[in-house]
Amino acid sequence: MSRLTRRLAHAGFGFVLPAACGVPASDGSPSGPFLGDWTEVTRIGEYETPVVEVFGSIRAAALIERGGVVIFDGQDGRVTGFDDRGGHSFTFGGRGPGPGEFVDPSALFRVADDTLAFLNRSARTLQLFARKVRGPFAEIGRHELPFWPSAGCSMQGRIFVLGGYEDRAVHEVDRRGVVLNFFPASDYADEAAEGVPEAIAWDIRDQARSGLLACSEGSGHVIHIPQYLGWARAYTAAGDLAWHSSLPDFVKQRVVPAAGGGAVKYEFDPDFNFSHGVAGAAIVADTHLALSISVSVPRGQEPEVPGLLALLDLETGEQTRRDEFGGVVMSGLGEYVAVVYREPFPTLSILKPQVH
Repeated sequence: MSRLTRRLAHAGFGFVLPAACGVPASDGSPSGPFLGDWTEVTRIGEYETPVVEVFGSIRAAALIERGGVVIFDGQDGRVTGFDDRGGHSFTFGGRGPGPGEFVDPSALFRVADDTLAFLNRSARTLQLFARKVRGPFAEIGRHELPFWPSAGCSMQGRIFVLGGYEDRAVHEVDRRGVVLNFFPASDYADEAAEGVPEAIAWDIRDQARSGLLACSEGSGHVIHIPQYLGWARAYTAAGDLAWHSSLPDFVKQRVVPAAGGGAVKYEFDPDFNFSHGVAGAAIVADTHLALSISVSVPRGQEPEVPGLLALLDLETGEQTRRDEFGGVVMSGLGEYVAVVYREPFPTLSILKPQVH
């Protein structure tokens, strides 16, 4: 049994939470590919690790076709690459406006031929980095976007970026940042905003144009997952809506004006006493969308579980399983999945299914 398998078993991975915790009991559906036996190929950032493996905050990670993983440290803007055995390959980046630096990096994803794409939210830029056969990545383009991006992904060499523009959320752009196509807008934001003050309604609509984005080469879907609204929405590569899936147990919070005006406070649903947020998303085995879901409770309380993992079928959007899981899925490529653990310090594991 691998270290990771023991860790998951100890954490209750594969154990279905009772309905009283706000997680539905198993309905007998198949466990899905992520819940089988997995082997930890490598772990990066172990205790007493070399300095190149010490991270302040692993904000994003991307598996690459040549093998290995690229990790973005959100604390200092550093980008570090490791080979498929966990050996250090390169480091570049840093915060700043200069070549190869990042102003306000919000996302990292891989484009075809292992080009790396970075989104800078406040600077509204798309930065592209390419690597020769050997040596570090070098910046090959920095292009302004007509909106503030929050997430991105790539499929079949095409680039998709998430952000509010022309009242839409998902956009296809070329490698110069020019918008090529708008995907349909979601009307669920208006439904969620019904009956709340206009300032809060605006915030909810903004949430519906942000969040996470995942691209599936296998199914040909671009999937938008807002962090707090409780749904995922898949589009075909042509921009048509493929499916809309409601995520169970995302509780609509009541919003009331705070004392003194200005700020607001959130009242949790008394039947659940916690809310959810999507912390990570990755395509698993080209068949499922894995979502890492954080659990929040009112101030002064501790969540009963460290986090949840939900699996959605890529063809239908149907949820096949939800289980307790303390890691955050970051990236998937073929049979490999990159998972980040944040406690007691940031580490990243690359997993693959065991061969029986």
